[in-house]
Amino acid sequence: MKEAIIDREPGSGIPAQWGTAEMAHLVKQHTRLLVGFARARLNDPGLAGDLVQQTFIAAWEGRTRFAGNSSPRTWLFSILKNKIADHYRKQYRDPVRTTMDPGMVERFDSDGRWLPEHRPTDWQTDEVEDKEAMFAVLARCLDKLPENWRAAVEMKYLKERDAKAICKELGLSATHYWQQIHRAKLRLRSCMETSLRQLPH
Repeated sequence: MKEAIIDREPGSGIPAQWGTAEMAHLVKQHTRLLVGFARARLNDPGLAGDLVQQTFIAAWEGRTRFAGNSSPRTWLFSILKNKIADHYRKQYRDPVRTTMDPGMVERFDSDGRWLPEHRPTDWQTDEVEDKEAMFAVLARCLDKLPENWRAAVEMKYLKERDAKAICKELGLSATHYWQQIHRAKLRLRSCMETSLRQLPH
């Protein structure tokens, strides 16, 4: 009987008497997929787990408002996407000043552009002989980016998502999105230049 309640076709809704046993079934059925989805968009497994937990709490508290226009799984993913977007909105407040190394802050103006005296020269990756080392440096530099910048860069360049989809998922305006991409590229370049110069030749 419980299975019938959980697996109803879209449009049937969730009844008001939906109880803890049904919720426990949903948690067991969907936790792995939700956590995997969250981890792919966050650089913090602990945070991913927390947001999934918050998703189930929100689903339980809002169960009587579930209209049944989609499956419970789709509904849960929708809640989780909103939780992730809310997280990134909070992170966006001032990522340059709150997450950048003090020495790096002084290289940029208030709009995230290079100051003239710190502007990098032309850089060719072909000059780097050890490609594996270069990709290892790139991975380390990506990890040093503010979390929301890293997510935007990975979605754009590694997952090849379009700007509209990224903005929706991260809760960004188009202007903020392009600012993040621009600043992240500058940060990555500076980090990689510094790190690659330290590699043995």
